[in-house]
Amino acid sequence: MLNQSVQYIKGIGPKRAEMLSRLGIKTIHDALSYFPREYEDRKVPLKIALASAGKKAIILAKVELSEQIQLGKNLSAFKACLSDGSGIIFAVFFRKSSPYYKHDIFSSLKRDFVKGKKVLVYGQVEINFGKKEINAEEYEPVADETKLGELIHFNRIVPVYPLTEGISQKWFREFMYHAVDSSRHDWPEPCPESIKKAMNFKNAKETLMSIHFPKELSDIEPARKRLAFDEFLLLETALAIVKERNNKNFKERKYPVKKSLLTPFREKLGFEFTASQKKVINEIFSDMQKTTPMNRLLMGDVGSGKTVVALSAVLLAIENGYQAVFLAPTEILAEQHFLTVNNMLKGLNINTALLTGRANRAKKEKRSIKEDLSLGRTNLIIGTHALIEEDVKFKDLGLIVIDEQHRFGVMQRAEIHIKSKNPDVLVMTATPIPRTLALTLYGDLDISVIDELPPGRQPVKTMHLKDFQSYNLVKDEIKKGHQAYIVYPLIEESDKIELKAAVKEADYLSKTVFQDYKVGLLHGQMPAGIKDKIMLDFRDKKYDILISTTVIEVGIDVANATVMVIEHAERFGLATLHQLRGRVGRGKDKSFCFLIGEPKSEDSIRRINVLVNNASGFAIAEEDLSLRGPGEFFGTMQHGLPPFKAGKIVYDAPVIEQAKDAAQKIIKEDPGLINHENLVLRIEMLSLYKDKFALSNIG
Repeated sequence: MLNQSVQYIKGIGPKRAEMLSRLGIKTIHDALSYFPREYEDRKVPLKIALASAGKKAIILAKVELSEQIQLGKNLSAFKACLSDGSGIIFAVFFRKSSPYYKHDIFSSLKRDFVKGKKVLVYGQVEINFGKKEINAEEYEPVADETKLGELIHFNRIVPVYPLTEGISQKWFREFMYHAVDSSRHDWPEPCPESIKKAMNFKNAKETLMSIHFPKELSDIEPARKRLAFDEFLLLETALAIVKERNNKNFKERKYPVKKSLLTPFREKLGFEFTASQKKVINEIFSDMQKTTPMNRLLMGDVGSGKTVVALSAVLLAIENGYQAVFLAPTEILAEQHFLTVNNMLKGLNINTALLTGRANRAKKEKRSIKEDLSLGRTNLIIGTHALIEEDVKFKDLGLIVIDEQHRFGVMQRAEIHIKSKNPDVLVMTATPIPRTLALTLYGDLDISVIDELPPGRQPVKTMHLKDFQSYNLVKDEIKKGHQAYIVYPLIEESDKIELKAAVKEADYLSKTVFQDYKVGLLHGQMPAGIKDKIMLDFRDKKYDILISTTVIEVGIDVANATVMVIEHAERFGLATLHQLRGRVGRGKDKSFCFLIGEPKSEDSIRRINVLVNNASGFAIAEEDLSLRGPGEFFGTMQHGLPPFKAGKIVYDAPVIEQAKDAAQKIIKEDPGLINHENLVLRIEMLSLYKDKFALSNIG
């Protein structure tokens, strides 16, 4: 029933169904789960004498007279004088008009605002020329005051929905009222009865009416949380099944710590691991030594030293005779890892290879790499999606490391798993993820966090400055022998957007402000070979300043670069700003990030302030999630995460915890979800997550 088209709802034909589809409402289920964005208390009409200017009010009054006024060529107003015994107020309705209109734009108002009739009017009260006016947003004729309790738009808490042009609140509210009233009894109840009783939950079918048409304002938040629990329960149940399935898998590989590679690796590094790194390495080694496969997420801020932690796991696998794969989301990141890893492993008897679409264009070279891999001559291979190809085979793949894993789809991760029987998996991210989001996205993974910077690293001092101030400070740093980045949001100038662009500014700055310095230019449209050469030249100090687009967000680590200047900083998201800032502060010298820009919106001002006042990526991630919401935080759709309708990941940590605990209890007692009270949960969970988490064979 709920999967039927909205056309089955009374009064909705093909035209209106098409209109609703613009809001993402195609089925009756879509309609019932399209929740209000806010609510207005229209329960008690106010006496005209008590209506205050600058505030919204509901007036129940009698029409005394009305008139139509032409305010301009394309604007008209309809004005009605209303009285209720305590005073007089003028209800004003504005309409776009044109001499070419064939119909009367005020015909319905003229019909409803007839002298002597009673009306309810809602809107903002104002004083104009000493007279009270109400800028009417909605109204309702009142034929019988004894039937006020039956009204949809007045005499109640009224929902306000997020709409698009061409759909009025009044029409949509009536549509929703009839949809909820007639179809809520078909709403699925995935929460088992025993859990509902234990948590003292109301019926979800009743709750649905409370979130759309609540009796009291105090009913709204409990209703939202009740429905959010069901949403989170479906996801957490799917994740609990995946985790339970992983725990049942048995691996024959053994990982005794031989230290034949680990000890020389640590001695060669020339620095001690931080306490946080040691803790995480112990967690990873402990997982690898279990009889079930490791499935662990490693979170660490920019520059926290995730790579050496991952390499420690790689070396434990290799010194026990197994192969390892290091999967990166982009070619430039894979190449960066290859350079870094080769440098760190220099002198150790390890064969590494790089496999990407760009790095191995020659068929013969690709064939040779794949042959070495299948015969076990290659211990560690680093690459992109090219590693997922069917003809890439391993002799004995033991460990899979996935970097910036949120940029891989669930199915892509599953494909690399197939290349080994029950491999150990370590997924990493430099995008710090707030705990609530990590709980939701990665309920099937154990989580490790590196929460301190390596010794000698200092937080990057961030300031919001004018461009000339930044440029003077850049010169000061270059005089000390350091280098700087200047980043722009665009490559070329745009006619539509008045922004400085990298190419033009590189030419201008190299000839004027920085004419005494060596200035390089880097952007994403350059051929790969040229791009790589420019970054290597910058690392080798052939340039003092590198002007770039966000392609530098992931690039070669240059410890000598101490300044990051970000032009039009208001144009970038928080995550990008933080990643760009992470390009500096990679050595022991004091480093700076200068934000140039004129933020005008509240959001852009807040983003700039957050970056200036926070060094921690985790604190920034919390703000970023709060500003953008989970859907945009980093393309969460590819995680198998649905767009939650009632759930708010930013605020719902306790609800997520409850759902997680409930899911684990249910799966422990009924792994196949075959008990009668779990059947709805099973059906709903499989409809959402069967393909995303390969759950077709549960039970």
